[in-house]
This record gives sequence, C-alpha cells and structure tokens, in this order.
Amino acid sequence: MTAFARAPFNEAPFNQTWRREKYRAFDILKTSSSRSVMEFELWGRPVTVYSNANFSIYSAQPCNAACRFCVEELRPASRGGLLASQKLSERDDGIYFAALQDTLHAVRPLSPTISITGGEPSKDRRLPRVLEVVAAQTAPRKTLTTNGSGLFDNRLIDRVCEARLDHLNVSVAHPGREQNVRLMRLPTALRREQLAEVVRLAKSAGTRVRLSCVLLREAIHSLDSILEYLDFAQGIGVDNVIFRQLMQTDPATHLENAVVTYSREQRVAVEPILEAISDDARFTFIRQIVGYYYYVEVWRYAGMDVVFEEADLAQLERVKQRDRSVIHELIFHPNARLASTWQPWDGQLGPPAVA
Repeated sequence: MTAFARAPFNEAPFNQTWRREKYRAFDILKTSSSRSVMEFELWGRPVTVYSNANFSIYSAQPCNAACRFCVEELRPASRGGLLASQKLSERDDGIYFAALQDTLHAVRPLSPTISITGGEPSKDRRLPRVLEVVAAQTAPRKTLTTNGSGLFDNRLIDRVCEARLDHLNVSVAHPGREQNVRLMRLPTALRREQLAEVVRLAKSAGTRVRLSCVLLREAIHSLDSILEYLDFAQGIGVDNVIFRQLMQTDPATHLENAVVTYSREQRVAVEPILEAISDDARFTFIRQIVGYYYYVEVWRYAGMDVVFEEADLAQLERVKQRDRSVIHELIFHPNARLASTWQPWDGQLGPPAVA
C-alpha cells in the first residue's frame, strides 16, 4: 500500500476563485480535501483511489417518494439511461451479505467513509442487518441518508441508534409538512413532532441529524426562505443543514425526461445566495470543499452548521475521462457488486466471481 501526497490540507481563508470555478478547480494533489491518492491491491489488482473516497451501500429498495427532482433518477438520466437499468438486485441474502463483508474487508486499507443510501433504506428489509455490518466497521464517518418515512416502522429508529452512526441525513424539502408532502410526493413524510423525536433519540446515541433540502424556485429559493428553514431546523433540535442546488446535466448526453425537465425549470443558482451570505454578519465562513464534480461551502449561523452544495454530472464524466487511472468513489450495488460509478456495469471492481 502506497500513499502519495503533497502538503497536508489546512483550513484556509475564503478563496473567491474556488467559488467562481467550483469543481473546475479540482486537482487531487492541490485543491482536494485530502490532497492525496492511495495505491493498494484490491482483490489482487493494483488500484489508485482518491484518499477521501466514500464507500456507498446502495439500497435495492425503491423509494416510496416520487420527488420530481429525484437524484437517483437523475444520475442514469444524465447518461441517457433509466433508473431500472441500474437497480438489478441480488435476491439471495447469503450471497449479498457475504459479498458486502468481503468488499468491506477488501477496501479496509483505504479506511473510507461509509454511507448507506438509496432508494429508500428505511423501507429496506435488509437495513437492520446492513446496520449491524456497518456498526462493526472502523471508519472516519458513517452515515445513513433517508426520507425518514420508515424510521418508526417496527422501531427502526432504535436499530439506527444502536448502530452508533455519525450522521443521519433526513431529506425534508420544506418546513411546512403539507408543502413537503406535495414536493416530495410522500404522504407518509414525518410530522414535525416525529422529526423532533428522531433528533432526540439520535442525539442520545451520539448520532448527529442533518436535514437535507434542495433549492427549488417553488419552495426554498432565497436567503429569507433559507432563514425560515433554519429556524424550523433549530426548533426541532437540528444543528446541521445542507442546501443543495439541483444537479446539472449535459444536454448532449442526458435523457430528456420529467426529472431532467423539472430540474432545469426549478434549479436555483446557489452562488448568488452565497454572495448574500458573505455580506451577512450573522454568518461566519468555515471552509470550502472542492470535489471532482461538486463544490461545497460551510458556514456557521446561530450555532448551526449550514452547508451549500453545487454539483454537475457532466463534470463527473469529464473527470472520469481525464483521470482514468483514479477511482474517485466506491459504490456497493444492490447486485452485490462493487463499482466506481453509480451504474453497476461501469467501472466494475469486484468481488471476484466464485467458481
């Protein structure tokens, strides 16, 4: 195992150029958060992996929401495909969990952060066992991302707390429940008091809850509406919120479907909001993160971490072509295979086939 790095990453003053160039400023050895890559053998095959690569466990469970801005649908659409084409699933639990354990062991030299995502993991019958597997791993950070609708099914929230995750990300598009139900098309979205109970229970287990909100012209779209959302989050005990600009795609390659169309029509540019925040004395700058297809700014407001993210799936494809020898992320797919992309047939890494 070999690590290659430049000078260690240090927190630095705000860089205006990064805000303007965003992910276009990404350079693993100069501007990334780790400023390093790692070489090791993955099932006997030499690989070069970005040191801050995340390991995502992608749930096979279809999402019970029908968000018009669905990122899960947008990813294959950006490459001209449909969601169904990337959701092939291994039905045998024995095969699935043996492969998951084997894969986690194989990537251990990297010590990646671990994320459980979907689909909708809280409705996945395998989630309790996945949580047990993840709880036994050593990782810099462990996260579950969910719309929260299944957290009280059979007291699943208790299993989440037992797993001692670092973060529980809950998607909430609007502080008003009726508006949230309409935007996410999720009749079973948690009520305010249920969200507050999730936060209370998670905190007692040492898990930090973060609310995730997409910026939409018809919903949260301005500094004023962001402040209203932050008041709501603080009122239920949350001290960490992320606001996301809808991902961009390449018109030359994307499939023109309802999600792509809605995202284009409803996309709110995050940069003007960041400019307003920069001039607002209530906000304190914390840091910037330049990723290979995303850009993040973190600010502090009234004791809360407020995060803003912008991403471009076309840039993801450009970097993949430019840095063909580097693996930027690791996704364990529902078909029990590891790949370097969100499409299981692309960038296949293992595990090796069993004879």
